[in-house]
Amino acid sequence: MNKFLRINIFAGLLFDGVFLSGCQESTPEQEMSRAVALARNNQWQKAAKIADTLARKNPSLAAAHILRAVTSEHNGDRQTALDAARRALEIDPDNFVTRYTLARLYASDPARSSEAHTRLLKAWVKRLSDVQVQILLCNAAMEANSPRAVSYLQNLALLPAFAESAALNNQFAVSFVRRRQYDKALQYFQYAAMLGKDEPEILLNVARFYDSCLQNRRFTNRIRKKDAIDMYQRFLKIAGDDSSGKVEAAARLSKLQNSR
Repeated sequence: MNKFLRINIFAGLLFDGVFLSGCQESTPEQEMSRAVALARNNQWQKAAKIADTLARKNPSLAAAHILRAVTSEHNGDRQTALDAARRALEIDPDNFVTRYTLARLYASDPARSSEAHTRLLKAWVKRLSDVQVQILLCNAAMEANSPRAVSYLQNLALLPAFAESAALNNQFAVSFVRRRQYDKALQYFQYAAMLGKDEPEILLNVARFYDSCLQNRRFTNRIRKKDAIDMYQRFLKIAGDDSSGKVEAAARLSKLQNSR
């Protein structure tokens, strides 16, 4: 079975809680506020300069290191982001934001998905109702191929914001493919295609699944060659010029069209 795309449901940055609670108005806090405002206005380079200066001048201020981690990450300096997040956790290991930030950075690295999952669970204990943590837990579990992924998906499906999410249904489908529960995978891929009719990644994933089923003579009474062809054509019609899947889709489509 081909490797299917796992689509992250959410990959946002967390600014809430960056500031230290109970702190009097101070120059570091004012500077952090200025940096956050710049970041929210997509002026990440300027925000990063402020964060670097804050962390250097206030080495024991966890919030400054968190800000440095977030701005460095957004500017593509992953190593600095990791170092800053680790330093923040050393300073304030019981703070939700410090735990969450390092765990989120780990979650973006497939090689550290298991460690990310462990760290995210520790962060979740601090804030059980936090949806962002639940989403990242799901993404990390998917990367690690953990059986817990399905339970996280089921929890998210109970939330109105995700009940009709094409990406969430895609995640369900991929999780069932990996457990060779192809009948369930087919149901979720079909629903994902209906919900994500304007989402290229979803359509390509469904096309791959149909294609694979045809190659393995699976669901011969439910999936026709025309279904896979149509799905590839739908993807190619809406995919952007820089889509990395266009070459693959065109090649697969041509092979299908020329097959008996």
